[in-house]
Amino acid sequence: MAIRISSRRRIPVLSRVGRARRGVALFISLFFVAGIGALALSAIYLTANGTLLSKSYEKEDELKYAAEAALAIGKSELNFNPAALPNTSYVSLMSNKTLIAGDGQPINGVSVNLYVGQTGSSTGQFGRFASLVAEARAGNGTGFVRRLELSQESFAKYAYWTNSETNNGNTIYFGGGDQLWGPVWSNDNISILSSGATFRDAVGTAGTINGVSNGTFFKGYKTNQRPINLPSLASLGALSGLAAVGGMNFTAPTTGNETTVRMRIEFLAADMNANGDSTGVDEGFFRVYVANVGQVGWLRADWPGTSSSLPAISSLTNCGDWHPVQVGAQIDTVFFPGAVHPTPWFQNLVQTAPTSAGGLDATQAQNEANASVTTIMGHAGARCYLGGDPHLVAVARQGVAGYTTTDIQKGGDDSTFTPTDSRGAWVLYTATPNGTIAAKRPWDASYLRPLYRAFNTNTKGVIYVSGTVGISGVLRGDITLYSPNTIVMLDDFRYANDPAQGRCVDIFGVIAGANVVVADNAINSPEYIRVSSGGLIKSLDDTPDLYIHSVIMALGTSFQVQNYNAGPTNAIGCQGNPDGRGCLYLTGGLIQANRGPVGLSTGAGYVKRYSYDRCAVVNPPPYFPTTGRFLDNRYYELDPVRFNVADLFKSLTPSP
Repeated sequence: MAIRISSRRRIPVLSRVGRARRGVALFISLFFVAGIGALALSAIYLTANGTLLSKSYEKEDELKYAAEAALAIGKSELNFNPAALPNTSYVSLMSNKTLIAGDGQPINGVSVNLYVGQTGSSTGQFGRFASLVAEARAGNGTGFVRRLELSQESFAKYAYWTNSETNNGNTIYFGGGDQLWGPVWSNDNISILSSGATFRDAVGTAGTINGVSNGTFFKGYKTNQRPINLPSLASLGALSGLAAVGGMNFTAPTTGNETTVRMRIEFLAADMNANGDSTGVDEGFFRVYVANVGQVGWLRADWPGTSSSLPAISSLTNCGDWHPVQVGAQIDTVFFPGAVHPTPWFQNLVQTAPTSAGGLDATQAQNEANASVTTIMGHAGARCYLGGDPHLVAVARQGVAGYTTTDIQKGGDDSTFTPTDSRGAWVLYTATPNGTIAAKRPWDASYLRPLYRAFNTNTKGVIYVSGTVGISGVLRGDITLYSPNTIVMLDDFRYANDPAQGRCVDIFGVIAGANVVVADNAINSPEYIRVSSGGLIKSLDDTPDLYIHSVIMALGTSFQVQNYNAGPTNAIGCQGNPDGRGCLYLTGGLIQANRGPVGLSTGAGYVKRYSYDRCAVVNPPPYFPTTGRFLDNRYYELDPVRFNVADLFKSLTPSP
């Protein structure tokens, strides 16, 4: 069978499909053109947006810079012109001001308002605070608002401050390995001996530093600084009124130097809650004693003898020894001034305790009654007390109406309080004593002035004395004592809470318009007690050294030691160094017009052992004077949308 092959061409299927996709290249081309166009538009948009963002950031930087620059300008204005700070409310230091940038060109399109006012407590009791508020605005109303809170620098921050580094025309030097642990300042040239000194905090002076290579400066030093002026007495006038509000304003009977003092303030920390200590917030008190005319030596506890002769027994009224006696069913060891030893009643009383408990037999009692000053004061624990002290009861009550023989002829302890004695009197507290105080201390509750605000709601933390006053005791509280005259350190003055423990609880500021002087008395200075073969030199205090916890400011001359260049030179010693009166442990700060003497290299006087109380920076004494310089305290960013300057300052200043 024959096969016929057709001559007709077959069209492949592939060819048909090719004709069906005609025009796709144009579509692809248009797609790519559109995509590239979109990318180009996106690039243009992003570039424009980046430019706008860049301008926005630049404007934000300008606003921020303007606000912070205004704060810096305001701070500088306050430091050079403290009168710029109003006493109440706030004032405007700039209004719609255009500032100049660092390149010398104006910051166009940005206007600045700057305000300043006192904030926080405006009384000054806890320091002085101010706030600078800067408002920087652009033309469209956007802006930055910044607040800088400032605190006025307290003199209490300084470990050592002087106006002059000379005494009686002689330059005072640092040296001998002196160590200063807090900020140091002088308006005078600072001089350092080749023996060297170490400064562990910032050092500043309005002059220069002589012997600078002899010093070790842990935080550097600055010279030729702007001087800092001590406060004037007129600027402290308000302290008298503040003290009066709290019932703490007193008039002393004398206004002379340390040898005239007839008023003393004794601070007490009393255990009110029976927990075994007296460090609680409600356990701080003080009482005031005024000696009669002619009784300065009694109040100061001056040693009645000299280095060449012993006193008569009858003049040994502030000093004596301890003896056990029988009081009911109890044996008490009590204090007897030397002046009462020759009396028959003393001889009989010291025989009441059994000899097994330390009492004396008849022969021993007779010998003690006939004992010399050397024997009495040579006994262990023999010591002296300030006039008015309860331990002196046997002398204090002699010749005073209202006391029986039994009331007078006795030994003294902490509670044998005599409100009015033969040589002076304690000042009555006019307010009714708190019930807790009356129950705990019935013998002197009417003479105790509480420092705790709940016991004395009007206290401002200020004691004012018009005249010369002596101080001693243990402080529990925050107090500033001011006298336009001399303040005398009669004995140790300590905080109830030891500052060495780092607890910022107690703080004491001492401001004297004249001087702050350590008394040369039988308590602070060791006394010669002569015997036939030579002499015994002995401290008649509870400790041989002197302890002072205080921030001290002496506006007249200085902090100094009475008769620093006299007395023994090798009696007590200070940490292995021979000297006459031991160590003077001062913990706090020392601010004085002139650097004052406390001892000599020969050994007379004290050896300095000064420590810085850093608590004075964060917890300065109430109303303690400030340098006038403002320092940064806190910085805040405020909401510019809701900002209202009047409302802000109203909220920052508490109602009086």
